[in-house]
Amino acid sequence: MAEPIKLAFASGSDDLIPTLLDKMGGLYPDLPLHVISEFPPPPQYPWIRWFPAKTLADNTARIDAAVQGKQVVLAGIILQPRMPFWSMRWAAARRWPWQLIVFNENLDHFMLRPRSLPVIARHFYWRARNFVRWETRPGGTLYTFLWRLAHPWAFRRPLAYRLALWSGRLAPRPPAPLLEQTETLQQGITVVIPSRNGRPLLARLLQNIKLVPGTYFPAQWIVVDNGSTDGTADWLRREYPHIEVEHSEHPLSFAAAVNRGIRKARHSRTCLLNNDMVLEPNFFTELEKPFHSNPDLFAATAQIFFPEHTRREETGKAMYHRNNTGQFPLWCETPLDGEDGTWVLYGSGGCTLYDTAKLKSLGGIGEQYTPAYVEDLDIGWRAWRQGWPTVFAANAKLLHLHRSTTTRYFTPEDLANALERNYLQFAAGSNSQQIWREAIARVNLLAAKQVPEKPAENALKSAWLEPFRQPQAASGDDSPLALCSGAVAVFPCAPAAGKPTILIAAPYLPFPLSHGGAVRMFNLMREAAREFNQILLTFVDELAPPAPELKAICTEIILVRREGSHLLPSSPRPDVVEEHDRPEFRAALAATLQKWRPQIVQLEFTQMGLYAPACRPAKTILVEHDITLDLYNQLLQDKEDYDTRHQYEKWVRFENQAWRDVDAVVAMSAKDCQTITTPNAHAILNGVDLSRFTPSTVEPEPNRILFIGSFAHLPNVMALHFFLKDAWPMIRHKATLHVIAGQRHEYFLARYQDRVQLDLNDPNIQLDGFVSDVRQAYFQAAIIIAPLVASAGTNIKIMEAMAMRKAIVSTPAGINGLTLTHNKELLIASTGAEIAQAIERLIDNPSERKTLEAAARLAAEQNYGWDQIGLTQAALYRRLLSTEKIH
Repeated sequence: MAEPIKLAFASGSDDLIPTLLDKMGGLYPDLPLHVISEFPPPPQYPWIRWFPAKTLADNTARIDAAVQGKQVVLAGIILQPRMPFWSMRWAAARRWPWQLIVFNENLDHFMLRPRSLPVIARHFYWRARNFVRWETRPGGTLYTFLWRLAHPWAFRRPLAYRLALWSGRLAPRPPAPLLEQTETLQQGITVVIPSRNGRPLLARLLQNIKLVPGTYFPAQWIVVDNGSTDGTADWLRREYPHIEVEHSEHPLSFAAAVNRGIRKARHSRTCLLNNDMVLEPNFFTELEKPFHSNPDLFAATAQIFFPEHTRREETGKAMYHRNNTGQFPLWCETPLDGEDGTWVLYGSGGCTLYDTAKLKSLGGIGEQYTPAYVEDLDIGWRAWRQGWPTVFAANAKLLHLHRSTTTRYFTPEDLANALERNYLQFAAGSNSQQIWREAIARVNLLAAKQVPEKPAENALKSAWLEPFRQPQAASGDDSPLALCSGAVAVFPCAPAAGKPTILIAAPYLPFPLSHGGAVRMFNLMREAAREFNQILLTFVDELAPPAPELKAICTEIILVRREGSHLLPSSPRPDVVEEHDRPEFRAALAATLQKWRPQIVQLEFTQMGLYAPACRPAKTILVEHDITLDLYNQLLQDKEDYDTRHQYEKWVRFENQAWRDVDAVVAMSAKDCQTITTPNAHAILNGVDLSRFTPSTVEPEPNRILFIGSFAHLPNVMALHFFLKDAWPMIRHKATLHVIAGQRHEYFLARYQDRVQLDLNDPNIQLDGFVSDVRQAYFQAAIIIAPLVASAGTNIKIMEAMAMRKAIVSTPAGINGLTLTHNKELLIASTGAEIAQAIERLIDNPSERKTLEAAARLAAEQNYGWDQIGLTQAALYRRLLSTEKIH
């Protein structure tokens, strides 16, 4: 007979969910209550996970699989206004209409029964009355519409907003052509300084450049004397006769003024410089450096500081941030220590070095931007659309005294109006629907406030005209917005040598050595650094300066902050792959490939295979730390469930395609190579740092057991669960268990609780999270356990224990892919009872334990040193770099 159960669909606000569970718990109290929810319920309730971004069919199939063989007696939902759970409610109503129990926000309830019709009628009457009351009061849609009918002028803003959106879609978009450049430019820098009655500022700037050590004087200087009445031109001709003066009788906008200087530039680089800057040593040298390593670079912009005790209004690291709060989408972020060369959306018009030929081919600075503001963003974006990046040169430093010329001649209202108008002009000419829609939505939001912001209101009125009259940037994608979103940071490391370049794309930092994958990546990178330049592109949880150990073996490190989300869509690809397909990473990968032109791209971990097609023409390697489809097959054998089966089928398709997409697949063992269905598989074993992991001369605690395994990896949680359930009860009276569970282990325990739950509340269990140096834990322990029930790849912790000369008790899965012998280098046990007996045997027989320890260390020395494994990897690199076929 099917087991009767109740289902609670968490389809209301967080404050109502506990009450719903209490209410449903009181109905048929003897029946278990299962919870369908986005987030884990209290642990006493079995959890069926609901994915809001997945399709109704996907979620319904998951629920059906979870309740298969059970009889649903009640299925409870909450009907709460303005809560986005209609898909969840419909899943319950469609699947169990006669078992459905409906609660309102007061937790009154009814069922779909004839006898409930009066209650249902009262509920809908009450709901309709509330709806009418809401709609006919200020803030309601109906009230607003009727009010506007009585005040027709109030339609102007929403009408202007809709017209702007439509004009953005309908306006023709022929890009402005590049201007052909025929003049020959000399190597060097032209400096262009606009100045309006700024003689004292110019005097200080020029004197400062003379006095600052290490700052060379560029070859050509042009001062655009922009309608000055303070004798600037005569003073310059007298004091600085080598400076060219471009004089305008009447004041020009910033863009028109600097364009007069740009047209006269004779050198390969042009630096636009404000007159209220104080340069630090080596300013021009540092500003020019990025051009030597980035062949397509358009501009490099300096790092800006403000006087002490003054708020740092800009830094030079200009980013684009999407938001729906009305904030201006552009702002400057503070650079991290050691960061240099990060891509930015544009360079500040007051301290940026441009490629002169590219700048002139774009027609110079857009003169529609009057009197100032946004023109530097516009030229930077137009360059990005040509494939010409701009970077932040952190070591080119200057002090901005911010003696703004514009504020002397224009009111704050004039400037606020100019900023909003100019930004809409840029958005209209950006040839980007995303930029235009977000810009229009922003000014509409500001204009719709209780007290409208006048500059936004003024800009919105004529916004619909702008897409028809602005010159258009080249067509293209919006990847620079992702690249310059603040999620990417670049850190230069050891100087590039004349060696082949390898780009390593990874889902995790290789250092600190927080899990086996990091250990492998770091040690093989350390070996490869002798023969190859290495660029590391990796996801991180938070942007922070990379460890010195990593910087010592890389030429450059690019970090991409991964925004964690459980809102994964329904997709033919596995969820882990979807998590790692991020526009910021794609943009950083494309920009890094453009900059470094690596000969080989090495993709670490299966999910990174999604980027293989984007890496051409470089040769590609996929490193299979685990054969993921094999791992999921083992998980299914342990426990059949909907999600594991569904993910397994996706992994079969994705992983087989990934093997075909790359030039070489690296597996951890010969056994894993046999699983790979393409002929390009190569075995490069895991190893251990024999100089770091060395035996201790101090005797360990004889009854101390050590388990090391990050809980981020489900097989580790399953292994510990198996050990605690089937082996630990037999030996806990005479042993201490030390568990090192890795970073965020509590999060992962909650994440996997629907599959496995651990009880670690035992006085004989010591639990630690991330431990930066595990050697002390190895020293203290007498026995290392690896009770894995599912495994793919090879277990680096086994090799570390061998190198530390430790006695090991493992299941066959724990030594997957390793050639080790039972009773020689370790003890192999399959069942919980066998594991307990093996541990007890080693505790009671120290001499046998020491014999195993000696054999384990010898095997590590003979087979698993990273130096030997590094030679195998280098040989594969060389074969890929050669013309010979490798498969």
